[in-house]
Amino acid sequence: MRFRPLIPAALIVCASQSALAQEWTRFISPGDGFSANYPGKPNVETTTYLTEYRQMLPARVYSAADALGRYSTTVVDYRGIEKLHADRAAKCQAAKGANQQDGDTCQNDFRVDVAGATDHAVWDYIRRDGVKMTSYMFYFVELVSGRLLQMTNADKTRTFAAIHQHAGRLYIHEATVPPGMPEPILFMQSLGWADEKGLAIRYRTIYTEGYGEWKFPHEPPPFTVRDLNTSIDGTVVRPPAR
Repeated sequence: MRFRPLIPAALIVCASQSALAQEWTRFISPGDGFSANYPGKPNVETTTYLTEYRQMLPARVYSAADALGRYSTTVVDYRGIEKLHADRAAKCQAAKGANQQDGDTCQNDFRVDVAGATDHAVWDYIRRDGVKMTSYMFYFVELVSGRLLQMTNADKTRTFAAIHQHAGRLYIHEATVPPGMPEPILFMQSLGWADEKGLAIRYRTIYTEGYGEWKFPHEPPPFTVRDLNTSIDGTVVRPPAR
């Protein structure tokens, strides 16, 4: 089961009642390998993401909003980063180093860029102006390890974020609510992983990307799949006849 912080029951009831009024639905993206709850079908924006070692990667942002807050899931595709680092190192070596003398400046930082992707995303939150971090903890979703953050912003809004790496992608799952509003439970606890058919993935052991002996994307640990009996990119999926 997922590791979750303790949340007062009164907030759960309050958030659930408000959420139902907003017609929240389950959204699945087989292409980007995840599922989550949103108030309606999320908007999708194509963008880019700069890694710790200055590689520009393709990304998509799934976003929605309602009276209770703003919600987004950013998916960064790290699957091509090994080649980007190899090409950079080769170009540097051909020029005999960045200063034309020292070949050591041409090291390939591919592995550390991947292994540190979660921490780099956390650092992007920490360094924001006026942010007060109120909680920072290890977290996992269907045994995929990550980090769970809570913070108060300069304008007194509160931001909640879960950051994970899975199957060659970085996921930044974020909600921001106005002052005095309940925690965005329905959104934050809804993140899950999906295979190419839209089936839910759950691992049997802790999955942490970027560590140990591996190739990228590496062979994952054992996992099971199940039909969410919900929507795939907004289309309702019915269970098979029995």
